[in-house]
Amino acid sequence: MKACSALLLAFAAACAPIVTHTPRVQNGLSFHGTLGGGRELCGPPECDTQLTPQYGAGVRYGRAATASAAGMSAGLTVSTFIVSSELDVYVQAPTSLSRLDVGAGVLLAGTHGMPYVQAGRMKPNGSGWYTTQGFAFLSRRDMDWGIDVDTEKKEQPRYWSPSIAYRARGQYGMHFYATGAFGTSRVTKRREDGPGLYTERQPLRAVMMGIVFDVQPAPPPSRLPPARGPVPPVPPPGQPR
Repeated sequence: MKACSALLLAFAAACAPIVTHTPRVQNGLSFHGTLGGGRELCGPPECDTQLTPQYGAGVRYGRAATASAAGMSAGLTVSTFIVSSELDVYVQAPTSLSRLDVGAGVLLAGTHGMPYVQAGRMKPNGSGWYTTQGFAFLSRRDMDWGIDVDTEKKEQPRYWSPSIAYRARGQYGMHFYATGAFGTSRVTKRREDGPGLYTERQPLRAVMMGIVFDVQPAPPPSRLPPARGPVPPVPPPGQPR
């Protein structure tokens, strides 16, 4: 029963957008999955909005950046709560502009949008630390999706979303992230001392942690010619070969 209640609460909470890739674009097709959990830093009656990070799986296709050309990628994450499935479009700056991997993108879904920038220093083996800084716009929605639905209670969060993450090395990589939500939520609810509704702007403060698992494209095979054995010495002129 407790597990069922927790699942309902996860669906009732607003889905927080999560960027599922590093700032370095990889060539080709990759796959990913993400899950996590969160905790509000303030609660009712001061803060009524609850956030939970995105749960889902998806696919991404990219073209890596070079010294003279930007890298680009586009991805789709299908959420466990279908309406919050999102498209992610990202552009990495040419590698000659900075020693860091840097870029900008946008997440777009039926329930939210988030422009963001990324920066980090990723190693050739795929590992490294990076940060994502975004500003999330969540659409106006019922506060109690999934439990005791009251369609008159609404919320509309807006918040800054700073995060830091580490990706482990290898083609099959795990990202560990921590992110925050710091902003406000426009909340409409019933009056406790009489009939009717009222709207107020409440603070929104939350922290979330989770993991992203991705499968990146395999590196291309080496194009070097096969190694040869030592070349036999050439005999002096006049001697049989």
